[in-house]
Amino acid sequence: MTTPIPAWARALLLVDRAVHSSVRLAALVRTELLLAGLSTAEREAVNAAVFSAEDTYSPGGPTFSQGLFAWEREAFATAPFPPSGRVLLGGGGGGRELTGLCALGYEVVAFEPAPALSEALIAVAAKHPRARALRGSYADLVLAARGGGGPLGSLLGERYDAVVLGWASLSHVTDAAERASLLAALRSLAPGAPVLLSYLGPDDDGRANGRVERLRAPLRRWLSRAAGRAAATEGEGFGPGHGFYQRYTPEEIEALASAAGYELAMHEREPYPHALLAPRSTVG
Repeated sequence: MTTPIPAWARALLLVDRAVHSSVRLAALVRTELLLAGLSTAEREAVNAAVFSAEDTYSPGGPTFSQGLFAWEREAFATAPFPPSGRVLLGGGGGGRELTGLCALGYEVVAFEPAPALSEALIAVAAKHPRARALRGSYADLVLAARGGGGPLGSLLGERYDAVVLGWASLSHVTDAAERASLLAALRSLAPGAPVLLSYLGPDDDGRANGRVERLRAPLRRWLSRAAGRAAATEGEGFGPGHGFYQRYTPEEIEALASAAGYELAMHEREPYPHALLAPRSTVG
């Protein structure tokens, strides 16, 4: 015989479900309003502010203190990633990857767009004789590769033996054309260098299917028409501690790499989605 649930417990569970649904609905509406209402430049400004407010990535923070992740160490030890040389590190955060790469004996040139994190990165780089850091974004890198100067103009003309796009930083390039331009810039600046990137996979934002989630597509279409902008693409989102992001399927990463002239030397989904790209002419 099934034990009956007391009426007060049933009522409490119903209230809890209603509150949970309300919170999810508010988050969905917030995300879709931001996606529809902000330009790419405005999104980048929001991301810079979001990450500047996060101290977990700077020295003393819990993420920084973890050092290199196991999957990063494995990737650095996998061909064609070189055992030594100069690494160009984009989206370097507060210096976690820079510190780890220097400890492995690499020379590192790093950059980061978020003001507070770039200050931490520059301070960390100053402690390592074979490292330097700048404040700049991936858009600044593209500008530099095209000969336009800018804050990362000094990176032009140097030799890089490898490129690392900092932890999930590619997922913060939400515009498809800008992603293609970024990889083209890397091919221009470091034509023979492998590229290690990591990204948010399809399920990494914790979305759940259900009645609230089914409202996303019609709301997204309506807001895009109201704002006079193209609708956000599948996988675009926003999180309070993560800023604007783009989730990728493995197939999308493979297509992006191939279009830029790279082959995948490694592509792993676990424990965190990441890929090691090799310039197609060097794969053999």
